[in-house]
Amino acid sequence: MKKVLFAAFLLVSSNAIFAQVNKGQWLVGGTAGFNSFKQGDSKSTSVWISPNAGYFFIDKLAGGLRVNFNSDKAKGADDAYTSFGVAPFLRYYFLDAAQKVNVFADASYGFDKAGTDDKASGNNFSIMAGPAVFLTPNTALEFALYYKSYGGDLYENLDGDRENNFGLSIGFQIHLGGGKK
Repeated sequence: MKKVLFAAFLLVSSNAIFAQVNKGQWLVGGTAGFNSFKQGDSKSTSVWISPNAGYFFIDKLAGGLRVNFNSDKAKGADDAYTSFGVAPFLRYYFLDAAQKVNVFADASYGFDKAGTDDKASGNNFSIMAGPAVFLTPNTALEFALYYKSYGGDLYENLDGDRENNFGLSIGFQIHLGGGKK
């Protein structure tokens, strides 16, 4: 019995060695971040988490859906407000599969809704890029520099402009599935 289990483990792990960014793989994980920004006299602090799921349509290119949860607190405000949204995304890995460190770029465009009873809604787009450090052949820790732009009723400000942010995020991704060998 031990030999059968060991042989099954070797078969599964040898298949996983080639797994990462190949066609047919699934990508499941998410990112989290924090930013603080100032616009005029107002200052705001934001914390967000974005779980995602995607599929590699071709080698190194994945597309999927990201869910955004955001909590903002403005200087002098009594309450923080929360928003949630969905955003389709595309992600490209620049290096070949089976690399210990890979570099990725990610772009998304999403729609947001306030977590309160009001009818405010918004939209956002973001781009991010950075290294993905594969801790195992199927799990990666990611660090990214991002740019996000928010607009719509939810993000209204005195000037009527969009809110634009730069920041750093950290993420964790799991690469699933057989993919091509």
